[in-house]
Amino acid sequence: MVWIRIFRTRREAERAKRILEEGRIYSSITEDKLDGVPIQKYNVPARFRLNVGSEDLHKAADFLAKKLRNRLKENVS
Repeated sequence: MVWIRIFRTRREAERAKRILEEGRIYSSITEDKLDGVPIQKYNVPARFRLNVGSEDLHKAADFLAKKLRNRLKENVS
């Protein structure tokens, strides 16, 4: 697994995960921790990593870029 983006909230990471699921791309979310404790306990901002399999990295990047282009087109219209 490789991470493709770091999010500040789990909600944002889950939203991106759902978008990838639309493209039938498996992904997972991991939370940065120190010795098993969420890092925000140490006054460090939370970080949630969106991960995909290395074999799906290019597919995920292309899919997300296409979604972004479509969204930008909708906002211009």
